[in-house]
Amino acid sequence: MSIRSDLRPTGWARFVSFLLPLVVVACAGCPTQPESSPSVPTPTTNPAVTDSPASPSDDQPSLADLSAKEEPSSESEAPEASPAEAGTGMVEEKAPKAEEPVEVEKEPVTKEKDKLDFGEPLVEGLGESERLAPKQPVWLTKDRKSVVVQAMVCQREAPLELFACLLGSKEHESVLAVPVKAFFVHAGLLAAGAEQGTPVSWDPEYKPPTGTEIEIEVLWKDEEGKVQKARAQDWVKDAQTGKSMTHPWVFAGSQMYRDEETGKEHYVADGTGELVCVSNFPSATLDVPVKSSDSNDYLIFEAFTEKIPSLGTPVTMVLTPKLGKSPAAKTDAPVEAK
Repeated sequence: MSIRSDLRPTGWARFVSFLLPLVVVACAGCPTQPESSPSVPTPTTNPAVTDSPASPSDDQPSLADLSAKEEPSSESEAPEASPAEAGTGMVEEKAPKAEEPVEVEKEPVTKEKDKLDFGEPLVEGLGESERLAPKQPVWLTKDRKSVVVQAMVCQREAPLELFACLLGSKEHESVLAVPVKAFFVHAGLLAAGAEQGTPVSWDPEYKPPTGTEIEIEVLWKDEEGKVQKARAQDWVKDAQTGKSMTHPWVFAGSQMYRDEETGKEHYVADGTGELVCVSNFPSATLDVPVKSSDSNDYLIFEAFTEKIPSLGTPVTMVLTPKLGKSPAAKTDAPVEAK
């Protein structure tokens, strides 16, 4: 969980490319019809990028039209020589008038996330009454025991700082991208009975994140359309052991900050994208209760490529608080944070 500009030549560029041979011919004293200049190839644009400016209109005058318009039809229409040029046989070529700008109606901009298909949740019995936010794919189950969130596989082979990030934030180092505000996931966990703990602290000494332990299950459809499921830890590999991560996630709860200019409060994870982390971040909604560095040289977790479905696969995340379980933090992590 994007912008290119259209490099297509404008009508003015086409006009200059046609006029240049005329100038050369005029100077040589041979006012003949120049050959058509080669057309400029139009670069291929990425169809997925929808917020670039609209392309200029194709209703530009052809080279034949420009030739008929600019070529003198008789000697009387030829430009007059200046006094300084009299008797030299040289005629000053008048610069063409600039074309009037063409108003082009821009296409409506569509956000990239609106084009992605996150599919339907693979949990039965969810309806609009269970939805936690209008038009956002996040629900509280009818028994109020779990939060259901739609996501998509965005990374299968990379060192990780997160298991799930918000769409448009840290997809390069996360397994899943989630098109949901972290604040609504937080609210859903509270409604499911989880207790918010405290985020990680590094100053003056390391204090691990705390909070109710959250079990995360992922569901997806394989190539045959059959629903598969696994623990989220199975998709995260411990780089030192080569096995699936064994640490749980705890409900650290991120932080709130107040904008001094507007006085409004904001949920920090919504700004950073750090929803479910495997490296410690004070802004994380869910974090691992062990010392885990976010330094590229000391990342201890990576995507478990063999166990993760193909990129773009819709995934349903089910987050279930383990009520009464707030695991004691382990500070003997294999790698010290830098």
